[in-house]
Order: sequence, then structure tokens, then C-alpha cells
Amino acid sequence: MNDPQLNDLLTTAITRLEHEMAQATPVMAGQVSRWMRQLAQSPQPEDYFKHPIGFPLLRLPWWLETTIRAPELSFQSDLIYSTVNGYYYIRLLDNVMDGHATVERQLLPAAGFFHTQFQSAYQRYFEQGHPFWAFFAQTWFHSAEVTFRDASLEDITLAQFQRIAGQKVCAGKIPLAAVCYRCERQDLIAPWSQFVDALGAWHQMWNDVFDWSKDVRHGTRTYFLSEAERRKEVDEAVAAWVVREGFEWGVVTLQDWMQALKEQAGDLNSPDLFGYLEQRGAMLREQRDELADSLSQLARLAVAMA
Repeated sequence: MNDPQLNDLLTTAITRLEHEMAQATPVMAGQVSRWMRQLAQSPQPEDYFKHPIGFPLLRLPWWLETTIRAPELSFQSDLIYSTVNGYYYIRLLDNVMDGHATVERQLLPAAGFFHTQFQSAYQRYFEQGHPFWAFFAQTWFHSAEVTFRDASLEDITLAQFQRIAGQKVCAGKIPLAAVCYRCERQDLIAPWSQFVDALGAWHQMWNDVFDWSKDVRHGTRTYFLSEAERRKEVDEAVAAWVVREGFEWGVVTLQDWMQALKEQAGDLNSPDLFGYLEQRGAMLREQRDELADSLSQLARLAVAMA
């Protein structure tokens, strides 16, 4: 989030959220605010959404509108407010479903506030019966469906990953559709939605590759760990496969998918979006180089001890 205008809109959205919650639910609001700061690991909850490796939920609608016209700041402010509330709603439920909850069970009633604020932000722009609402409902219900199905998957194939786990951020299409309808450019909904699906799969794969050890500890099934079971030797531990070839396979897969993303982004006419992909590709190379030596040392040690 290196755009000063976007940063200001994000800060305004967080302030607005906490004010609205304090007015509506004063007892619950304090605990929710503490939870937001714990997620951010910062006194400023907005820092959570500025992390360079986070999915660019707030930036995509801004980048899209800049390809059409100068962004309408009041509209973008409402989009960011809606998306922040929607994210907290999903994160609250996900942490409970994933078994990673700390205080989330006690805060589940806040889901009602988050969902209402997420949806109501669009009501000032699109009247009842507007085509936007059909897109909203279809996409929002699909988000719930893939989240539910993802929790029940065991042995995950590439097709299942792309169709289910890789689409867990599909709700990010909603503010993009809002921009398209607001600007009367419905022709852009499909290509930007397809890009969100591809970027969501890349982002989920990145998490799976670099968080594999945490996923093993928590018993979380992922496409990367499913491939580990399919590719490793019969008596080989998952960790040994990762050291021997798995990490490199994961990084090469991410690099191939990133190249495809860049080709897809070329048709979207957004220099900001392409610059973001360049940055993420560079970060991936840096991460690979940082870990490569350690993995090579572990591989040599394993051979010596065999």
C-alpha cells in the first residue's frame, strides 16, 4: 500500500468501522478492536492490510478504476470500508473453522456487524434489482461454498485446488464488479474476475509452499502436502521430500504460474497491477535464495547420516 491516497482511505475506513461498532455494540466493540490489533500485531489495525505479501484486496478495485478514469474517492472509500468488514467477517469464521481460534469463538456475534456493514456499503450505489446484486449474491454464495468444501478435502488434486482452495478469495470480485457497474464498463467484469481466480490460486499456493511445516503441525491438508504424499518415496518423510525436491518443485510451479499471471495481466491495461506482479516475483526469488542454502545443507546432512 504505497499510494498515500489509498493509505488515507484505509485509515479512514478503520476509524469509521471502530466508531460504528462503538455506537452500535459498545460492550463488544472494545474486544473486537483488541482482536483487530492482535491480527495486525500493531497498535494500528490498518497495518494488517498493508503487508507486502498480503492478497491485494483493497488495491485491485483502485487499480481497475484507474484504467478507466481518475478514482472517485468517496466511492473508493466505501469500497474499502466494505471490503475491510467483509475480510474481518471471513477471517472470524475461518479461524474458528480451521481450529486456529483464540478469542474468535467469543467474538462470533461480531460477524453480524461485519456482514451488515460489508453489504450495506453498496446500497447507496445500486438500487434493488440492479444487476450488481445478482453478481453479489452469486459470488458471495460461491465464497461460502468453496470455504465449506475446502475444509472437508483430504487428498487434493490440482483440479480441486484450482476449483476450490484457490478460489477462497473470490469475494474480492465483488468490489471489482461494483467499479465496473459504476463506470458502466461491464465488459471488464469477466477478465478481471478471471484474473482474481488465477491470482488467488497463486497466492494460496505460495502460502502452501512456505507454510508447509505449520500446516503439517496443525494437520491442515493442502495441495502442496497432497503432492508430497503422491511424490515422496514410500518410507520417506514429508520433510525429507521437501528438502530433497519438494521446495524447489513448489517454487518452480509458482514461477510458472507467475509468468502466466503476467501474460493475463497484460490485457488488463494496469501498470500498477503489473508492477505488483513484478514485485511479488522478485520477492519469491529472494525467498527462494534465502532458503536454498539451508535446504542444501539439510540435504547433505541427510545423505551423510544415511
